[in-house]
Amino acid sequence: MKHLYLTAFSLALLGGTANAQSLRNTQLHNLKDRSTVHQASHLRANAFSNRAVIWSDDFSVPANWTIGNINDAHNDNWVIGTTPPGGSFAIPPIASTTAANGFALFDSDLLCGNTQNAWIATANPIDLSTEPGVVLQFQQYYRKFQGQCFVETSTNGTTWNTIEVNAGLAVNSSTANPQLLSLDLTNQIGGAPTAWVRFRYQGGCDYAWMIDDVKLITLPPYELITENGFVVPFGDGYEYGRIPQSQLPPSLSVGAQVVNFGGQQQTNVTLTTTITGPGGATVGTVTHTVGTMNHNDTTNAAESFSLPTPTPLGLYTFKFEVSSDQIGQDENANNNVSYRYLQVTQDLYSLDGIGVYPDSIVTLTTLGTGSFTNNNQDVRFLNYYKVQAQQTFTGVEVALNINSSYTQPGSYFIAAVYDTADVYIGTPLSSPLVESDIRVITQADLDNGTAQVAFLNTLTLPVGAYYVAIRAYNESGNDLYILDDLTVPQPFDATMLWLPNDDQSQNIYSNGNAMAIRLSSSPNVAVQETSNLAGVTMYPSPTNGPVEVHVATAGKMTVEVFNALGKLVSTSSFNGTTTKVDLTGNSAGIYTVRVSDGARYNVQRITLK
Repeated sequence: MKHLYLTAFSLALLGGTANAQSLRNTQLHNLKDRSTVHQASHLRANAFSNRAVIWSDDFSVPANWTIGNINDAHNDNWVIGTTPPGGSFAIPPIASTTAANGFALFDSDLLCGNTQNAWIATANPIDLSTEPGVVLQFQQYYRKFQGQCFVETSTNGTTWNTIEVNAGLAVNSSTANPQLLSLDLTNQIGGAPTAWVRFRYQGGCDYAWMIDDVKLITLPPYELITENGFVVPFGDGYEYGRIPQSQLPPSLSVGAQVVNFGGQQQTNVTLTTTITGPGGATVGTVTHTVGTMNHNDTTNAAESFSLPTPTPLGLYTFKFEVSSDQIGQDENANNNVSYRYLQVTQDLYSLDGIGVYPDSIVTLTTLGTGSFTNNNQDVRFLNYYKVQAQQTFTGVEVALNINSSYTQPGSYFIAAVYDTADVYIGTPLSSPLVESDIRVITQADLDNGTAQVAFLNTLTLPVGAYYVAIRAYNESGNDLYILDDLTVPQPFDATMLWLPNDDQSQNIYSNGNAMAIRLSSSPNVAVQETSNLAGVTMYPSPTNGPVEVHVATAGKMTVEVFNALGKLVSTSSFNGTTTKVDLTGNSAGIYTVRVSDGARYNVQRITLK
């Protein structure tokens, strides 16, 4: 299982970082989806396997716990048992060490009250009078929507100190199953003759949180941890898996978070970043001097690293390693090091790192035309890209979820680029800077794992920030899903979602993390040359209203016309080889015309003057 180490200060710091990322003056919302989160297979060793256990419980005896809630009119509560989560968006049960004996579950989705504030607490006080340093360790599985998870402590059973956990998870992402979480509670209950611990969930109709195998263990004397390494090219918090050589800035902000999880002071603490380039050659090293770190201290150690000019193409590895005068006494040397990866490319720009990051650390989920109710036509996924030097771009590449349960041949998408101002304002997104033609997904695309499409015209982007999008369509029951990379946490608006049908009238949402929607400047970006229903022609375009539709082979045909927002504005049928469609009375713009014989279809676009 993965192991996460937290101090109260680091949790506050993570929460502050998330708030600081909300730089745009807009209120964004989130939606639950039905996709499955695919967690990384890499397992970090248990750092504290040699620590003494002060107290433990595996939920095999429910009477060891008390359950309640705070002012919840629906009386939604935790349960102890082996029943997995239910509800419309159920997640799997926790795969904890002793799950068969029972675990604690708050099933927010199944209960689905809108005032949930439920807790589960140790029934009896724990004597910690001889234990000045205390670590709470437990296994958890949690998928985040909009709720909050808290660990709370008390020395009298009535007054509670609160620490939020899982705050750094992206919406619709989850922890590992299980994740081993270690939380330093020395300052809260260390040395207390009576101590209580409880878990509290606050939210409403979210997913689920499960807890098992809870322990209080002794605090290690020496334990420095390096985590949350970062490589930020533009100083705005966004990290990229691939950056074209032409878009690289002169320097990168590199570093990591350093935590003193041990009980003793550490002196002369440093964080050294070593950068290796293509072929494993060392490109450079930078060292950040932290100095003295006391128990519970957390710091972000960042330095600027100047890139060689020109920067050779290829994979760059950033190794972050902490050291100190006492590093030889460290409890676990494995967590003294963390890594980030960046590929410098000729022409491909990607927020995601799929195919760049080692498979052992990659965490993926997926979003598509089946993720959101009543939104299987023209659901739009948008990735943020910074253009730091004017460049001409030619098209888009997407990485597909090739599982046949998700993506099927016959679905299709249109690529588009939008100004960030249009996205943040929440407009109908009807004014793209450029779009592509229809791109129908084929079996060859699923075999390759990617699909490319060229813009109708090349697009020269000046310096600024943009959203690169796909407009995804289900066709005749065939869905389209794109991979979403959760490996590196991103700012809240790195990936956005636009829904054409939204009963909340928000339309634009902050969803996803780093979707595999990539911007290309390659002159050879793929153009799909054939369609499923061949021999279809439409004219004139542009038109003042009337459009003639011709098919090469006579048959019973259906003609549907959609406007730029994906709304169906006209439908008709004919039996033969020709028909007329009149768009008179509709607003000027680009319209999508779909002709189908029930088994095959052809999609083209018409411009209405």
